[in-house]
Amino acid sequence: MLHKVSIIDYGMGNTWSVLSAFQFIGAKTEVVSEADELHNAECLVLPGVGSFKKAIYKIKEKSLDEAIISSCNKGTKILGICLGMQLLCLSSTEDGFNDGLSLVNGLVEKFDNEVIKK
Repeated sequence: MLHKVSIIDYGMGNTWSVLSAFQFIGAKTEVVSEADELHNAECLVLPGVGSFKKAIYKIKEKSLDEAIISSCNKGTKILGICLGMQLLCLSSTEDGFNDGLSLVNGLVEKFDNEVIKK
């Protein structure tokens, strides 16, 4: 049985590329951008490109954070792609300390400049 894939558009993701990829493999898809659209989702995809801090701000600004967490707590599957995967974690230190969605028990830490230079 194919599930409908709901791709979350919060303004910082490569939404249309992800949509095209899922459509290419024959998945039923929809793009959602409002919290109430997530409550009955079967499968969620959280794409993302850019800054953790800006992305989590946009998600919270639209009250998508609570809807994503609530949906996942009910058993909805979620796939985070790139920055989207990072946002599922507890927190990030990329641009100062910022809380994530806390769906994955992990910390996103900025690389130390000395490690990068080696």
